Amino acid sequence: MKVDTSNLTRKTAFVMVYNVYGAVLGYITLFFVMRLIGTSAWGILGAATGMVGLLTIFSDFGLSGAHVKKISEGGDIGEKFGAYFVLKIIYSFVFLGVSFAAIFFVSNVLGFKFENEYLEMATYIIILYFFLLSLANIFRNALRARMETTRAVIPDFIRVTVQNVALISASVWWVYNQNVPKEWIGVLYSYGYLISVFAQIVALSFYARKFIVVKRPKLDTIRAYVLFSIPLGFFGIVGLIQAYTDRAMLQFFWSYNEVGGYFGVQKITLAIMSIAAAINFVLYPAQAHHYSWNDLKRFRQVTHMAERYISLIILPLICGGIVFAPEFLNLWNLQMVAYANVLRILLIYSFFYVLNSPYTSLLVSAGLPKENLKAGAVQATLNIVLNAILIPTSILGISLFGLKSVGAALATLLSYLVGFTLVRYWVYRNTGVLFNKKLTIYFVYAVISSFVAYLINTHVYHFVRFYEVLLGFTIILSLYFLLLYLSKEVTISEITSLIKSLFYR
Repeated sequence: MKVDTSNLTRKTAFVMVYNVYGAVLGYITLFFVMRLIGTSAWGILGAATGMVGLLTIFSDFGLSGAHVKKISEGGDIGEKFGAYFVLKIIYSFVFLGVSFAAIFFVSNVLGFKFENEYLEMATYIIILYFFLLSLANIFRNALRARMETTRAVIPDFIRVTVQNVALISASVWWVYNQNVPKEWIGVLYSYGYLISVFAQIVALSFYARKFIVVKRPKLDTIRAYVLFSIPLGFFGIVGLIQAYTDRAMLQFFWSYNEVGGYFGVQKITLAIMSIAAAINFVLYPAQAHHYSWNDLKRFRQVTHMAERYISLIILPLICGGIVFAPEFLNLWNLQMVAYANVLRILLIYSFFYVLNSPYTSLLVSAGLPKENLKAGAVQATLNIVLNAILIPTSILGISLFGLKSVGAALATLLSYLVGFTLVRYWVYRNTGVLFNKKLTIYFVYAVISSFVAYLINTHVYHFVRFYEVLLGFTIILSLYFLLLYLSKEVTISEITSLIKSLFYR
């Protein structure tokens, strides 16, 4: 089945609009949460999602990536979707069983109890949230595999909207009911997540009904899915460890209040990292399609194009966040300023994460997921070790660093840099593809622009208020794109084309 991939920029731009929308709405929500409640309720939600999130590997284990790859190869679409549907249902219920069994084992056998009843309630709710999210992805990936980007993403808009409205409503409700413990609001946040995924499933089932053809799969088809998904599943463990181990360990060695501060900062950087998901959402099916049709020129071209646009877009945002980290966090809550260095470290990590996404996708689409696995295994192991060394003050009587959230951020960054290097090595060794040398120019321009803003902020006028911080970011963006334009690295027509792809569909 030949698929049109000529409008990748437009499709990617639409997913980017979703991520920008989610980020802005998330920032607004975080403002209400931190201003009205503080870190405790947010910490309940963060700790619950952190602990359960580590187990979500059982709900997919690479099946979604395998499905997109198999669909791109053509053949009987109905049978392939049937195999994906059957396996996905099985894996989702495995996740459900493993989650409850893990809680029973840790609580009743190992003797590690929940910090309080509110965290326990939130954890059970979040298990159901992830279970339903896994089922929702059946419909979402059916649309994604057919490159029906708009229909796949609109339900995400709905889920994010419902989720954030629920969180804001719960925060405002507490203002008028302050006799209720703040931790209970964390439970309400969990219910908000659960309600939002219900809304997403309804929307996805509506959009996907015309694109789903289910046939009874042959055993060979199921076996092919399982075998191809295993390396992807192990690589997915790496992502889950990076995403959730830090929160789980902060909860275990410190408290949900510490998790709340860290999770608040992490929420900011997750918006930038979601750019990787936006790009890969469109890029991976295209890469797999071109590789399957032996169009290697286009295969490399779309990868380099993604890398270039990633650098152009996020470098000034990263540098601006590093320069204005204290001022930026102060907009939510004065207590959050203490996490400024955490924000800086995680911003650097998010840059490398997004920059590497086209290359991890390249290896999978080229049928080399094991190379990702090799790098990921080293990265995941190092992440756990570094978290265990840097977060607690001691383990088994051995004195450690006790860096709390800073330690979690450093563990995330350092382990990922090792994984980043290994992925690039395997890409070059197997495909001969090197990074775009012009990225160095973009980096220099971003540093120059942010340094100018830093000098203004420290020696001319200190940016404190919201509009002043926004002005600081505007200075960085303006200088950055001016330098790019003067050096002819970007043209007016290119910018105009990108803007049209954002607003005209």
